[in-house]
This record gives sequence, structure tokens and C-alpha cells, in this order.
Amino acid sequence: MLLLKHEKDLNKRIKLMIRLGNTDNTEEAILYTRKAVQLAQQHNFKKLEAIALLNLSLGHRTHGDYDRAIEASLNALRIYEELGEDSNPERASIYMQIGSHYSNQKNYPKGLSYLQEGLKIFELDKDTFNIVLSNINIGETYRLMNKLDSAKYCFERCLHYNKFINNEEIRGYTIGNLGLVHGAQGKTVLAKEQLTESIDILTRLNDPYSVSVYQSEFGLILIKEGHKQEGLDLLLTSLALAKKENLKEQIRDINIHLAKFYESEKQFQTALNYRKNYESYHDSLKNIETVRKIEQLEGQYKLDLKEADIELLEQSNQSKKRMLILLSLGSFILLTLSFFLYRTNKQRLRANIKLSEQNTIIEKKEREKALLLRELNHRVKNNLQMVSSLFNMQARHLKGNPAAEILKAGKLRVEALSLIHQNLYREDIDTSINLNEYLTELIENLIFNFGSNTQLEMDLKPIDVSLDTAIPVGLIINELTTNSLKYCKQLEHPVLKVSLQVNNRMIDLTLSDNGEGIPEDFNWKTSKSLGLKVVNTLSKQLGGNVTQFNANGCNWKISFPNKKD
Repeated sequence: MLLLKHEKDLNKRIKLMIRLGNTDNTEEAILYTRKAVQLAQQHNFKKLEAIALLNLSLGHRTHGDYDRAIEASLNALRIYEELGEDSNPERASIYMQIGSHYSNQKNYPKGLSYLQEGLKIFELDKDTFNIVLSNINIGETYRLMNKLDSAKYCFERCLHYNKFINNEEIRGYTIGNLGLVHGAQGKTVLAKEQLTESIDILTRLNDPYSVSVYQSEFGLILIKEGHKQEGLDLLLTSLALAKKENLKEQIRDINIHLAKFYESEKQFQTALNYRKNYESYHDSLKNIETVRKIEQLEGQYKLDLKEADIELLEQSNQSKKRMLILLSLGSFILLTLSFFLYRTNKQRLRANIKLSEQNTIIEKKEREKALLLRELNHRVKNNLQMVSSLFNMQARHLKGNPAAEILKAGKLRVEALSLIHQNLYREDIDTSINLNEYLTELIENLIFNFGSNTQLEMDLKPIDVSLDTAIPVGLIINELTTNSLKYCKQLEHPVLKVSLQVNNRMIDLTLSDNGEGIPEDFNWKTSKSLGLKVVNTLSKQLGGNVTQFNANGCNWKISFPNKKD
């Protein structure tokens, strides 16, 4: 019975780690998931190991590490095959996951083979909905491989199966993809009809990404047909939608289309402007492989330092041994002692020379590390912006659902962190944050994101703080500013005042608005609101305190120690 209870406790612990790994896309979450995999392996919990591996695969995919994502998915697939579950939905889903990973790597043939294996299982189980989704993925892969007839066949199958489930969103995607195929085949009349229908459906369903894709394709078809102005107008409309929704991939692609159009019209200055925009967005969407190489270089640098320390330690140990021998023989033969002392001093001189050389190498490595750290902050900032875009896209899909507001709040928190890494990137090798400049940019971005006409009044004293201080302060201000903007939205002239005062021992940060304030019977410290819990927890982390009072509006004061480096 004791063994059975122990196994149940381990089972619960592994499931908890899997849930912790699903909370966000940070490296810490991936570590939780990886620990869950290790525990499941140690105690032979095969099913839990497979589940943890699939979650680990999704975590690596979010970070752009498709090699590790594929490896984790393949290990999960091996476990399901060992368990003999040859036709279950989990196995089919793994095939689809692996196929998607390979397609994102542009390894279309391999991706296609796994997608087709998944489709076979869904067909065996007569899972109509997943059959349709599989055909959409397979058809899109064929289209990217320029196998247009095969792509068309898959999309037509989707339309056939969709008659039974009558999903309007699937019809919108399928008709739009058929329009792309027919456009590539030169069947422009049919392509325009299908693209028009798809745009109408997906506009109603509030899917700006797909609408932007299909609109830009429609515009290119019109330009090829000679309707240049009409096609150009549609491209510009698509670009405006992509910018409004912060769809960076579409902004990048449409900019290159516009650059090529203006080049063909010999309007080279305008073409150059659009090409510059393309290069800017292209750089921010580069693969994470560069960051991985930086991490490898940094790891090699640390290894070099350890090897240098080991070599010096070995030399020091050898010198001590020789000294012991000399001391033991010194009482008998003075000449021998003098000889060995001379040798020891000479070896020490060589060791000092070696140490000086190592210090020179270490200084060089430090400079390289600073450059790598700057680049890493740049990449982290870009990846956080991508995560923010994913939150934004998911929130639009959940429009009207309470989860949409939670996703939007998460997006603002991610952007607050992204802004810190952006400032670190600008500051070169300095790891401190100019708090007044950071708060100014953070609050102005929040007002812009809310589309608010709030009047901002700021009195911020200059101060540099560490990253450990800047992150919780930024997240606290993010929550309090968001609340003020949300509850003062109905005011005709909303005003937000922010003050940052500094002395030798404390930093005082106040934020006030001209709204109605918090009800007298409301205890914000015991509130179930996630945002207020974040404020309370992070203020304790800073070693400070937060007070709230109503005086011509809602007023917050955050006081925390001025920790000097």
C-alpha cells in the first residue's frame, strides 16, 4: 500500500509539472516540462512521458527550435507505438505535429509524409473534422511545393467533407486557398471569385490575417491583368489592415510586393522606401538559429574559462607538491633546498606569465560576451514581440469570450518585458535600465494600444536601476495604468499623472487618475483579480509597499528601497 501511495504522489507531481510547463512560453516553463519527462522516464510512466514530450515539443516550436521539437515529438510517437495504440487519435495528432514542424523548416517532402500518415488514422477512425483539417495542411504543403493539382485535389476534398460539418470558417480557408491555387495556374476569373467569397466570409469571422493574405493575392492578380491602380489600391488596403493588426509577416510580404510594383513603374524612390520597410520586418522575423549560435558561443566561452582555471589549479597543485618535497629534504641538504627553491621560483614566474596571457584572453572573451549579450537582448526582444503577436491573434479568435481579455492583458505584460530588452539592446553592454525613460515609453505605449485620448502628465526624476528592479516595477505600472485607462475610458477628459521621486534610501512612484476611484468597501489586497495579485506580489518582491487612496480620483503610491549597485 505504501508503494501504491508513493506512485500516486509521483503521478500527481509529474502532472503538476506538465501544467506548470503549459502556463507560458518561457525557458522556465520548458524546464518544468523537461523535468516532468525525466521523472516519468525514471519511474516508467510511459503515458505521462509521452504527454510531457508533446508539451515539450510545442515549447521548443514556440521558441523556433524545430530540431528539438521534432526530436520530442518522435520520442512521444515511439512510446505510443510501444504501447500498441496504432490507430488512436493521439498517434494521429503526433503525426500532424511532426509534419507541421518539418513544413515550418521548409522540409516539405518529409512534412508531407507525416501529414499523410496522420490523415490515414483519422480516416480509419472516421473523424471528419480532423480529416478536413489534415487535408487543409496537406493541400497547403502541396501548394508551397508548387504541386498545384495535388493541392487543388486536397482543397476540393475539404469542401466535400465540409458539407457534413458545415463549418463556415473551414469553408473560408478552403475557398481562399483554392483561389491561391487557381491564381498560380493562371485561372484568374475563378481565382478572383473564390478570393472574393473567402474575404467576405473571413471578414465576417474577424480573421484579419487571412483577409490580408487573400486581399494582397487578389491585388497581385489585378496588377498582372493590367488593372494596376485597382490592384495597387487593394495591396495598400491589405497593408493598412496588416499594420492595424500588427501582422509582421504580412507587412513584410506586402512591402516587397509594393517595392517590385513601383520598380516596374520606374518610381525608384517609392520602391526604395518599401524595400527598406521589407528589410526591417524581414530582420525582425529571422529564425532563432542566430540566437542558438550565440548561446553555443557563450557556452564555449564559459568552457574555455573553466579549462583555463583547471590548468592554473593543476600548476598550483604541482608547485605545492614540489614545495613539500623541498621542505622535507631542506633539513638535510642546504644545496638541494636552494636548487629546488630556484626551480620553484622559476616555475612560478612561468605560471605568472601564463596567468597574464590567460587574463588577456579572458578580457577578449568578456568583450565578445558583451556583444553576444547585446545581440541576445535584441533577439529576446523580437521573440517577445512574436509572442505578443500570438497572444493578439488568439485573442481575436476568442472575440466575445472572457478569455480574450485575459489574453490581451497577457499581451500587454509581454510587451512590458519586451520593452526592457529593447532598452538593454540600446544600452550596448550596460545591464542597468534608465527607469524614468522606460516608464515614459511603457505608459505612452499603453495609451496608444488602448486608443485613449488620456492626457498624460509626468514628473519623473532620472535614475538607473538593475534589471531585477525594472522588471517588477514595469509589470506593476503596466497593471495600474491598464486599470486606469480601462475605468476612465468613459470620461470626456481623462487625465493620468505619474510621479517618480528619488532619495538615497527610497524610490517613491505615484500614479493617479481623475476617475471615480475604488469603492470604499473594496479591499484590493484580497481581491481575486490577477492584475492586483501581481501588484501585491511584486511589491513584496521589491521589498516595498503599495498604498491606495481616493482623492479626486484613484491614487496609487509604490515605495521601495533604492538599491544601489
